[in-house]
Amino acid sequence: MAFPLYWMAQNAFKTRLAINAGVSWLPTGDAFTLERFGIVNNGAVLTYITNSIIVTIGTVLLVVAVSLVAGYGLARYDFRGKVAFARFLLLGYLFSPIVLALPLYLIWDWTGLLNTHIGLILALSAVSMPFAVWLMWKYIQTIPQAMEESAWIAGAPRWRGFVDVVLPQTTPAIIANALFAFGLAWNDFTFAQILLPSNDATTFPPGILRLVNASFETGYGDFMAVGLLMTIPPLLFAFFLQSYLLKGFEIRAL
Repeated sequence: MAFPLYWMAQNAFKTRLAINAGVSWLPTGDAFTLERFGIVNNGAVLTYITNSIIVTIGTVLLVVAVSLVAGYGLARYDFRGKVAFARFLLLGYLFSPIVLALPLYLIWDWTGLLNTHIGLILALSAVSMPFAVWLMWKYIQTIPQAMEESAWIAGAPRWRGFVDVVLPQTTPAIIANALFAFGLAWNDFTFAQILLPSNDATTFPPGILRLVNASFETGYGDFMAVGLLMTIPPLLFAFFLQSYLLKGFEIRAL
């Protein structure tokens, strides 16, 4: 994994002549340039990136919110079919995205959600939800219910016990689900390619493919530069959240 990233990065800073000249491990001297990053001034690329940001933020927020409520319900309430539902969660995670994308295309076309960011957010959230709910369910089970009961005895309503007692302790699981949903939404190709046929609505991964197919002027180095820029948000997201994630799991292990 590290080598392809390195190869992309070093070619992003090379001139066209240096790329065509053959293999070199580092762009130095006249081979070094920043002109490849000028492709971000392309209006289409900016549109793709903006769309990716919208879809990713929407997916993360929806997955975190729904998984938190559903996980709490599974952990604290007993109901008929609970075991079967849990098995269905894991089974749903095994389906390939392409299996769901084709029927979703027909459903979204019928409901008017085709070629909309809301439609893609719902599709990506549906794929992320089984794992996210399962993780949150199992994590909340490790939080003693007696802590909530103490709050209830003190006169706090049930929702207050959830907000004051459970929610602060679920931070690691929330961050884990956010990272998972972020990576899935930001890097998604299949759903965006099928559910967002319009160039004005599509996200970065399928958008770049369409740009490659439609352009004879954009070079190899230009796409390496765009690809490098595309890796920055998930890396920064993971970097800033990993300390909270690890700290939370360490506390739970004590």
